[in-house]
Amino acid sequence: MRPGPALVGLLLLAAASSSACVPPAYNVRAARAFANEDARRAIIDDRAADLERAAALADEVLAHTPYSSGDAWIAALRLDDEEGERLRERFEEAPPYDGEHEVPLAKLYRAKLDEALARARAPRPSPPAFARLFDALAALAAPASASDARGAAGAAGASAASGLPAAWEALAEHARALAAEERTVARLSAGRPLGAPDTPEIAAPRARAAARRRALAGAQRDIAAAAVALRAASAGHEPAATIARDALRAVSFLLRMHVEALAVAPYVVKQARRVARGEPGYAAAVARAEALSRVLEEQREALSACAEALSVPARTPLEDTAGFEMQESLLDQGRAISLDAVHLRLKGDVELLFFHQIASPNSSGGINDYRGRTRRLAYDVDPVFMVGGRAMITYDFEHVRDAARLNAGFKTDRLFSSGGDIRYDSSLGKLIGLNGLASDVFDIGADLVGLRTSLKVARFTSGDVAEIAVDPATGRDAGVVASAPFQLLVRQIDVGFDVTKLFPEAADDLYLEELLAGFRYMDYKLPRIFYELREREPGKGDIYLFERQSPAQSVTSRFYQGGFSLRMGNGEWPRLAPFGDIGLYGGAGPVRYAFSGDPSVPGGEREVDEATMIAFSGNLSVGLRLRLTSYLSRLRLLTELSYNVEAVGQGIVSGIHATRRGDETTYTIGRKIDIGGFDLFHGPRLLAVLVL
Repeated sequence: MRPGPALVGLLLLAAASSSACVPPAYNVRAARAFANEDARRAIIDDRAADLERAAALADEVLAHTPYSSGDAWIAALRLDDEEGERLRERFEEAPPYDGEHEVPLAKLYRAKLDEALARARAPRPSPPAFARLFDALAALAAPASASDARGAAGAAGASAASGLPAAWEALAEHARALAAEERTVARLSAGRPLGAPDTPEIAAPRARAAARRRALAGAQRDIAAAAVALRAASAGHEPAATIARDALRAVSFLLRMHVEALAVAPYVVKQARRVARGEPGYAAAVARAEALSRVLEEQREALSACAEALSVPARTPLEDTAGFEMQESLLDQGRAISLDAVHLRLKGDVELLFFHQIASPNSSGGINDYRGRTRRLAYDVDPVFMVGGRAMITYDFEHVRDAARLNAGFKTDRLFSSGGDIRYDSSLGKLIGLNGLASDVFDIGADLVGLRTSLKVARFTSGDVAEIAVDPATGRDAGVVASAPFQLLVRQIDVGFDVTKLFPEAADDLYLEELLAGFRYMDYKLPRIFYELREREPGKGDIYLFERQSPAQSVTSRFYQGGFSLRMGNGEWPRLAPFGDIGLYGGAGPVRYAFSGDPSVPGGEREVDEATMIAFSGNLSVGLRLRLTSYLSRLRLLTELSYNVEAVGQGIVSGIHATRRGDETTYTIGRKIDIGGFDLFHGPRLLAVLVL
């Protein structure tokens, strides 16, 4: 089945709208294929050579290849899925790919063009009608005869079309020069303060770059004028009809090659930069790849205008031309529903989660001196061990990987657990009270704008809490006073925006898989003893001395926090890749607590108070991801082993002092209330993910 008009329109729009937040022709398929490959010089050099050859082939086909109506070399420009697979297999098993790296589709189109041009160079039975294809386009735009009613317009069209060679040559010249000037500006501006005025050394190349941009815009206007003339060309008779069809066949083939080349170009540049970090002499390869990307983009814009124009006199929709006969790759991204963009993700999850409270140092080196207290709490909680599973359907939109997620009736299943259970979810719609299809539709919209949601609920059902007597003079434990069983339910909700969507190229360079900035909500309930402490020397805030303590009581910790979390790694593609997660959030939440009243007062009433608890939570994990399936396999089986640590510190500030010394004012906490330590959740996790 051929792609429809909307499909090709989306393809060209995707390539044309490549400037702001995504690299040229940035595409989910290209990202999956190339973003996380190992940077090997042989592969980089081969792909850079393909980019250079693509730009050269456009010149050769249009400006240096003789042409006659119905030439065999034009008919040889044909590449369907069967022929594409044959070519792919030939390149995959040969150096430098050797079955280990993806063969870019641009290489297949380049190979077919080279084959066709070899035919064009073969001896001809008679001299060619035109010295180059550009001349044939000028003849096509000329009026059929002097008596043509559109003679004046036709003459103007022929004049515009005859300017194509000069405009085409100007594109490449100005694009290469512009890339060089931009590199000069970037080099001279490195390390300068943001917004600083340009020095004369910077202003000169910046001015030259602006002049090159104006020249490029002028060349594109000339080509657009020629395209208008080609669209109005009369091709109702021979040989004009054949010339129109042949020209469209050649231009559409070049256009498709350029679109595919631009899909891989950002990754050629990125990988060349990585190699250049260790080999400074390789920086020239980076500059060459950047310049080629600029040239290819300018040529693609020109080819797109001419191909769309030629489809009118050729009476052939662009999607039916030779360039778009092969269905694989970027074209599939334009489909409303594409089987290649829909994935079934099956996830197995094995996790062991521990809870501990890490006590603050009593007096040796710590800022809190708890000497004087008579009680503390100790938690002996059995870890939660859980085996779970989940199935999910995801869909890739044009610029967003796994942009839409549908649970499709599946849910997280607790296949086995002991000591409690752990539940994960990622539906923002469900968190705000939506159900069913409404929740799924809401989640799709959130995913498309880069919002990510994570819900984790952990329940510990096996453990004890002990109240331990403490010697007030030495701070040493004096024995267990009482103990009781207890349960712990922890709920954590993270909602954040994935900042890497704004700079995907830079994120790839920095090995950022995800950078979320957003909100965290956390709540859990535990028996607590509160300790009130005061400054030893007012205004210094160096050591805090114990003043009083509360009785043991059940307290809910509820926090609203802002912060960030990021994952650094190489993604899913390398065979073996380490990764790490770092998160830091800070905020506050309401808390109710009680201190004992004056014992001399009959009844010994408690002082019940409500305050704002300040809290910080941080998480750190390291892990290793192993890909079990072949790199080139669309079926991906991944295993991910990590160890995760999350700490929560909390306390109440009950007094802040301002101390002025000369022109400086120092703020210190006069009194504070804490729980004698911080809560720690940690443990290993093993994930197995199968993506179909």
